[in-house]
Amino acid sequence: MSGKINRRRLLAGAGLTAAAAFTPLGPASVFSPTSASAANGRLIPGGKLGTITYSQRDVPTRIGIAASAALGVAPTMGYLGGPNFPKDPTDLGPLVPLPGGWVELFAFLANAGFKQIEFAGYGQNAANPGGAAPNPAPGGVTTPEARAAYLAYARTLRGFLDAYGLEAIGNHGFVPNTWNGPGSAGGAMTTQDYNRLQTELEFASILGMPFMGTGSDPTSANNRNIEPWTLAGEKWSALNEISVGQWGIQMYTHNHSPAYNFLQDGPLVTVTQDRITGAPIAPTQVRGESGKRLMQHYLDVTNPELVVIEMDVYWAHVAQHQHRWRYDWDGQRVQDIFDPTAQVAKQTKRYALFHAKDGDATGQAPGVGDGYSWIPFGDPRSDIDYKGFYSNIGAKGFHNSNYEQDNAPGGNGDPGQSLRFARISAAGMAALRG
Repeated sequence: MSGKINRRRLLAGAGLTAAAAFTPLGPASVFSPTSASAANGRLIPGGKLGTITYSQRDVPTRIGIAASAALGVAPTMGYLGGPNFPKDPTDLGPLVPLPGGWVELFAFLANAGFKQIEFAGYGQNAANPGGAAPNPAPGGVTTPEARAAYLAYARTLRGFLDAYGLEAIGNHGFVPNTWNGPGSAGGAMTTQDYNRLQTELEFASILGMPFMGTGSDPTSANNRNIEPWTLAGEKWSALNEISVGQWGIQMYTHNHSPAYNFLQDGPLVTVTQDRITGAPIAPTQVRGESGKRLMQHYLDVTNPELVVIEMDVYWAHVAQHQHRWRYDWDGQRVQDIFDPTAQVAKQTKRYALFHAKDGDATGQAPGVGDGYSWIPFGDPRSDIDYKGFYSNIGAKGFHNSNYEQDNAPGGNGDPGQSLRFARISAAGMAALRG
């Protein structure tokens, strides 16, 4: 398959039948997607309201309601919210069977108002409809048999998505790790990595994804020297020449707070002040910093027609809290506070995807700790100005926003928590106006 597959051309009969047969249990939709989409001033359009399945990572791995009944075992029980939920997040409602596996998770997310799905891997409990995700490269080798089974699974997942009107927007998955770009030693991927990459791109194309990516930075942000970030730009430009040229899919990287630290791009200088406190320190040699951030250099050296990235808005605000001082090329300590909104606004279409992750300020001093803790999107405790962010980045309605909350799963003590938090967050994203 050498071209991008049209989303509407592929349906998986068996998967569609299984999906259509499932009727979601639990509370009704948080809002009507049709009426909400028609409202004026919505900052996240209904068609762009997404989630990454990492936030609900406990759901695909457990046996679902239908599979439990078929196996004659008790389903997992939990709380999905009562009649006043999510307006009243303490209204947990009755104890009910909880969805499990992709079919039931997709049904629940669509019912909550989500439209886009960013995968964090494709695996699920083998007992659920569709079965387990086959290994595309057993022993590191993509055999014809493994590839065929893997792509058949993609068609099944596609049927499940289509049954609920959902769009696969991206995935945090495989990126070749034996190849650091055209400027690296060897300058080429291994055959195994190339075959696996092509298989993953075909899988993504079957799902209809316009993007395929990773949950990691373009390169290790522990190394802030300019050289590895320039090399990373070469690598990701070359990857996109493959993915866009052959499949019409843009490959993206993610970012955490270290990616918005200062690039070390200057000469060696001697510093005598602590970076965070300004207190005197023994003379120390470091590499000077012009003020450019790591991710900005990556954007500057990559092809803007090919390479896009995904900003985690929460971690960008953590970067604002953490990376507030730099050493200039004379060794002087300079305050230089990061502005996530301005960062996006000056190149808004390079930021094709967001992780819409909300945060409650911890009260830590600037430069100390993360400065925020994870909460559902739109929680009243939120200290991230999402209204101001979306109102001022430009290209309204362009960006693909995916709710994420790292601590959403409640474990055995509260197995319904990630689904309740998803309902709260869908409502919060839909209510954002500006």
